[in-house]
Amino acid sequence: MAEGAERKEHMGIKGLTKLLADNAPKAMKEQKLESYFGRNITIDASMSIYQFLIVVDHMGTEMLTNEAGEVTS
Repeated sequence: MAEGAERKEHMGIKGLTKLLADNAPKAMKEQKLESYFGRNITIDASMSIYQFLIVVDHMGTEMLTNEAGEVTS
């Protein structure tokens, strides 16, 4: 990847957003973050956690230590 190039991560079903937009446009709408104030929302962070664990496995646990050098994870 070229230096400074932006890398987008995608998950889910490829083309689902376009399929829904083309065939069920009322099924999706953009909302401002403020519209969720006072509501409970759920975020699927499984891919982010998985990517983090891959990095930890690759880099080792020394990056997850306290000032005394003790592993904190």
